[in-house]
Amino acid sequence: MQIYIKTSTEYGLTYSENVESSMTIRQLKEDLCRRLRGYNAQTTCLTFDNEQLYDEDSIADYGIKLGSVLGLIDLNSKHRNLQGFIGLKFVDISNNDSLRRIEWAKTSPPQWRRARHGLCLEGQCRNSVCAAFNHTVIMSMGFRRFDMLSDADATTTKCPMCKQFVRPVTCSFNNCWWRYKGRKCLENQPPEPCECDWKRADDAYHRFDENHDKNVTWLQLVLEVVKESALDVRESSPERSPDSDEVVLEPTESVKSIESKTWVPGTGLNTSALTTSPSSRLATAAIAVQRSNEVNGSLEEHKTGVDWFVRQGKLWCPWESNTCTNKLTIQGQGIVEIMQRTSTPFELKLSNKNDPHDPQAFSIILSVNDNKVTLSTSTKEYCTSMESLHKIQTDTGCWHRYWISFYAANRNIQYGIGEIRPSFSIFNINLPENESRLMKEICYLHVKLNGNEKMLTESTKLKDQIHFYIAKTPVVYDHPLLVVPKDQYTLEHHVFNRGIPPSKLEKPCQDLYDTVINFRLNTDDFPDLTSVIDKSIQNPKGWCHKKLIEKANRFGKPNLKATYLRLTAGERAGNAPGHNFVIEIWPPGHFSPIHNHSNAYAIIRVLSGETLAKLYPALNLSILQYKPIEQILHEGSVTWMSPSLNQTHQLKNVDLYGKCCITIQCYAYGPEDQQHYEFFDYIANDERSIGHFDPIPDMNFFDFIGIMRQERQDIFSS
Repeated sequence: MQIYIKTSTEYGLTYSENVESSMTIRQLKEDLCRRLRGYNAQTTCLTFDNEQLYDEDSIADYGIKLGSVLGLIDLNSKHRNLQGFIGLKFVDISNNDSLRRIEWAKTSPPQWRRARHGLCLEGQCRNSVCAAFNHTVIMSMGFRRFDMLSDADATTTKCPMCKQFVRPVTCSFNNCWWRYKGRKCLENQPPEPCECDWKRADDAYHRFDENHDKNVTWLQLVLEVVKESALDVRESSPERSPDSDEVVLEPTESVKSIESKTWVPGTGLNTSALTTSPSSRLATAAIAVQRSNEVNGSLEEHKTGVDWFVRQGKLWCPWESNTCTNKLTIQGQGIVEIMQRTSTPFELKLSNKNDPHDPQAFSIILSVNDNKVTLSTSTKEYCTSMESLHKIQTDTGCWHRYWISFYAANRNIQYGIGEIRPSFSIFNINLPENESRLMKEICYLHVKLNGNEKMLTESTKLKDQIHFYIAKTPVVYDHPLLVVPKDQYTLEHHVFNRGIPPSKLEKPCQDLYDTVINFRLNTDDFPDLTSVIDKSIQNPKGWCHKKLIEKANRFGKPNLKATYLRLTAGERAGNAPGHNFVIEIWPPGHFSPIHNHSNAYAIIRVLSGETLAKLYPALNLSILQYKPIEQILHEGSVTWMSPSLNQTHQLKNVDLYGKCCITIQCYAYGPEDQQHYEFFDYIANDERSIGHFDPIPDMNFFDFIGIMRQERQDIFSS
């Protein structure tokens, strides 16, 4: 039969080819490369219907018929719109309805149906001399990052029996955490980006059923899989563990839907305990702003020798000092931070000369305006961006933080907006070695607002709207998120920033930590409290179930997934946003909105289950464009907040079919806080507005225990 081959060169030429249905893709490629000058069978691929064709398959395998048009792509040369030619037919993993939880077999299955922990891919072996011929085989990939379009080849996706290439059609997960990111194509529709948060696969085989719905074409599909015990999912995913347990799966094992094993509520809007406060409150709440010229004036009463996680910079006011130049304390290093409540273009020049116009000066120049941000030196422009997230932020009455860090010892310069940490830097560059000496000489800061050399006299109204802070210590590493008990803290925790001991926390956090570290849910007189709570969530007669329904329907469209229970211990003391101690219960799959914490100190401890914490640099309406820091908090894990770090986050119980997650969250204002803002600001579900959450409780925790005792006796005793 006759088919047509269209090349991906700039001319897009089309050729005819006579083929047999039994011909393999490799044979067709070799024939074409003999005909067409400049093509090599080893560096070309054929595509059909946006799908890459594999060498071992036949023309008939892809439904290629008389008159079909195939694409011929030279992978080593530039061509027109490669993504229009190439794609991967694979199961639609964005469809949760096709995910099945399969128990392990109790009998011994064939060798090709054995799986290891982590990621497994499946496909049919087409080798006619293999024992697994025409059977679906399991290919264990372990714990890793796997790009389905580039990593699936003869060295990775191969039959466990004959070691020949197998084209994967679906995937599965077990004993791990996993997520994906990709772009899929549906027929006659533009590519659609899709991704998911971290999900937990327990000790069972969680498989996407390729027969549940039509497979889709993926232009991009990257799977990330980490061990269940991974402390920090931000780090690179490890390769397959050499001592992974081998487990088996019965090919005919009956499946049960995930939904049948757990209570999965509906979706909609969570507006529980939300208030519409005046917008003026927001102006003081977005970021903590130090007003005195002292560095945390009351910190002496805290404790010396701790790691200060609040701002270390000294307030400098150009108008009060009557100069736009400041001499730095230490040459060649530091952080300059500019806080703005009125959005104003600015330029920061770090120089080795006192005169900002000295033509012989070596300078690092950060220019931020409404159109773009540029980072350069006096010799070269290094970075520029016109992204809205990177330049002057929209004037909303909130405080916005911009910062630059420089460190001559490693020739590093960083620029960011929001929390000061490497993970949130927008530009992060290292200058060439020949500029190291000049960088070490930098000892002056020159500032300019609105491009105005006369800002001291013509921009005096900005004095209370713009603050400058200068710190001696540059940004080198991200502060660890986990608090590690003193008797478990090691040198590795310090060197690799995996944790900090309680003694390194500031005094407000230390006090909160000491108060709750020994708190337990299951006690001698109520040893199954957590189990009863799970039952109360799942049972329509349970108080927890009813309260979640009530909260979801209180205002507008229901969204059970965005609800959780807030139980308080003690009374409001006036030294925290709401109560000091809050026990929160998160059913499977439930989450909070992205929100901040009123510039308070806080300790969060996981009492039962696990939760995924996502940290963001600042609270604004473009927040979903940021790549968050992600940390899985296991049972017993403790994390912290200070007024300037870890303030904006989202929590989610990513275990969709397991037990609830229960945390205790403790809050306190620092002695330097003069605002006592009583609300948690959050991003509304429509992503178009910032709301104000009044942290009112659902019940007193100790009264709640009494209700759980009663339910255990009256509802769950049988």
